Amino acid sequence: MKKHIKDGAVITAGIVFICALALTGCKKEEQKTEERKTEIIVESEGQMEGTIVSFEGKTLVVKEAGEDYTFDLSNASVNTRNMRAGDELVIYYDGKLKDKDTSKVTVTSIEDIGENAHQTEKQAVGTLADLTENTITIRQNNGEELRFNSNNCQHEFKNGIREGNWVVVSYIGEINGSDTKNVTVIKITDNDPNIVKKEQKKMTIKTVKEKVYTTAGVHVRESYTTDSKVVGSLAKGSSVVRTGECKNGWSRIQYKSKDAYVYGEYLTLKKPKEDAPAAKTNGEPAATVQIGDEPEPVMQKQEGKAKKEGEMQAQIPASTEGEMQAQISAQEEEAQTEEEQQPKEEEQEETESPVQPQKHTFTGTVLEVNMNTLTVKAKGEEYTLNIADAEHEYANGIQTGNTVTITYTGSLEDSDNLLVIKVQDSDPNEAAKDAQYVGVIVDATMNTLTLQTEDGASMTFIKDGAKNSLDGDLDGQKVKIIADMTASETDENIFQAKRIEPADGE
Repeated sequence: MKKHIKDGAVITAGIVFICALALTGCKKEEQKTEERKTEIIVESEGQMEGTIVSFEGKTLVVKEAGEDYTFDLSNASVNTRNMRAGDELVIYYDGKLKDKDTSKVTVTSIEDIGENAHQTEKQAVGTLADLTENTITIRQNNGEELRFNSNNCQHEFKNGIREGNWVVVSYIGEINGSDTKNVTVIKITDNDPNIVKKEQKKMTIKTVKEKVYTTAGVHVRESYTTDSKVVGSLAKGSSVVRTGECKNGWSRIQYKSKDAYVYGEYLTLKKPKEDAPAAKTNGEPAATVQIGDEPEPVMQKQEGKAKKEGEMQAQIPASTEGEMQAQISAQEEEAQTEEEQQPKEEEQEETESPVQPQKHTFTGTVLEVNMNTLTVKAKGEEYTLNIADAEHEYANGIQTGNTVTITYTGSLEDSDNLLVIKVQDSDPNEAAKDAQYVGVIVDATMNTLTLQTEDGASMTFIKDGAKNSLDGDLDGQKVKIIADMTASETDENIFQAKRIEPADGE
């Protein structure tokens, strides 16, 4: 344990004896002198250097020399922008610290040791289980769920936001079991194929054989990932045979005499009632977007000329490869003959191509976001849009108050036929300078407060310098905090509040 006396501490006065007595007498005197010195050291102001095990509200646990110490920071000043598991810091305190007993210690301040450059970026890989405004939950190959704060980091989704989508969460800090409170998320993406493929190969499928029913309209896919080909769909209440279970949420089924995959959250052993709403197996409303009892079609990516040629060849009835090639050659000859017979002026006409839907864009302010929908306000109007299959790019997460640009086809006046292609913010996102967070204050130190949002995110803000309109004890109050999230570095997890005020209705 590293403990030091600050300047001004009482200096122990010792009397030096020339020991001419027996050896046992000298040892007794040395022992008494050492006890007096130790007592003075632990009763004086001191400091400890340690590594963060956990930090929550006002409770700090650090490890030093293999031992854990728990400190109450109620009367401390937090002089650091990072409180991640694995970070090193120095704790200044008054009082008596003996062994691991911190009950007689008052922490006055904590500070960083350097820049904690030893912390390296790590990845957690799993399938998307849930996404809210402030959190993301993934299910790993062992079935364990991890929920991360996702509200101030980069998002990049190419394959939409659907349950079962494989995602990579890049973070700094240490995950303790399933506790992710003390890590800082840097980026969330489904566009890191190397990492995802390695994790997919590790997955084992438990063999089963059982009849199951769908509790919602679901897509049937070629593989256990949402970027694989959709080979069909099942309406709510359909029955299929499940042949395998993946712990990360996917199920293997028999579909048209072939192996296919469905996200298992929507498969149950008990047939749902006909009038039951579309739901997960735990009874919660289905996150999969539906039209009636069928899932909404997924946008399929174009594979270019090769795909079109493959589709053409697939339509030619041929029993052998040679017969197929002969038919293709015959069609090419016939087409060439017809082309030669056309007048020259017609030869100059451009080949007509399929009419592509016209893309539109508009910019709006985020009012609400969940797994499948986004509500934005633009030019005085509010629009709730289906974003399940859209591409997403955010610099600071997708937070209430942020400005986003929507790319879509169709008409805003016809939501049933409107297709959102992309949702994107700017970097730096000017609107993130006034990001809004609503929740209950669960703890506070001398200069910070910790907010628990309704969707389970835990965030710590520096309140010094903020415009504070709260009265009385902060603990337990429902508040709205306005913060400039663009002012924080990507690896920070303590943020500067600009305004702290009662939430609406308080």
